[in-house]
Amino acid sequence: MFPDALAPTRASSGAVGFDVYAYHVVDKETRATVQELPFELRGGESVLIGIGIVFAVPPSIDCQVRPRSGLASKYDVELSNSPGTVDPDYRGEIGILLRNRGKKGFTITKGMRVAQLVFTQVHLPVFHCVDELPPTYRNTGGFGSTGLTSIALGEVEYLAEQRRWDEHFMRIAISASLLSNCLRGVQRNADGFFEKDDLGRYIGASRHFGCVIVKDRTAIATGFNYRLSECDEKGGCAREVGGTQSGIANDIGCLHAEIAAIQNHALVGGPSLRGATVYINAEPCRMCAKVLLGCGIGAVVVPDGVYPTNGLPLILDAGIEVRYISVV
Repeated sequence: MFPDALAPTRASSGAVGFDVYAYHVVDKETRATVQELPFELRGGESVLIGIGIVFAVPPSIDCQVRPRSGLASKYDVELSNSPGTVDPDYRGEIGILLRNRGKKGFTITKGMRVAQLVFTQVHLPVFHCVDELPPTYRNTGGFGSTGLTSIALGEVEYLAEQRRWDEHFMRIAISASLLSNCLRGVQRNADGFFEKDDLGRYIGASRHFGCVIVKDRTAIATGFNYRLSECDEKGGCAREVGGTQSGIANDIGCLHAEIAAIQNHALVGGPSLRGATVYINAEPCRMCAKVLLGCGIGAVVVPDGVYPTNGLPLILDAGIEVRYISVV
């Protein structure tokens, strides 16, 4: 609106809010300029500060006007309507309604950071009129009905339900691992052939791994480790032949189950992996952990007894949830 008005900016690379800068005092009703800054906001009074900026918020985006913690903690200056909302169809100047909760006056100067804007995706529901709502344990319990210190029943139920789903998908990962044709640990018979059972599975194989990628409680991809051209029944396992220890030189030998699952997902054009949960019946290697982090996964589930010695430390350091599950 004015050549010298300042556009919203973030104070740091990790900040989620965009700071907005005071430009002038505007009338609370007409939004006309009342006076230029500086302005002394006396204790107990409020004022509408215009930032000299207008912008169009994209549809289905919520632009919230939130207070800056520094003003509240140091000067008792807060937003009267916290949080405010800038709707997508609003085209007027953004106004910051400040109130001085303290007793001392506070001087607002031009270019002062007076609030912050936070943008989030919103969902617009369609309401349906019904005769009866589905029952819950809480039912009509309102304010204070869940108590202050006791463990909420909802949390217990949630954890139990999550465990049931974790067991379900871990069983799928274990089942996928049985499709592996890895030769590590398999013994040759007297005729020099690797031993197999009636279903053609290698007997004694020690490195059968499976992976399931889940989103919204739906398995969107599975994979298992399988050998490539460098491993075959004639030459055997490339890692065993070369004496390669576990956890190192992961580009030698079978394609890992996690990579196989991601490849299968890419082949069918599935949904984004951001926020997905990955189930693996073993700890991922460091290479696979890095790939999973790059996909934006939200959680990794591994069997009980798997300790973070290889790829899991990378996942934990990135703030990704790791859950442990025991499947009988």
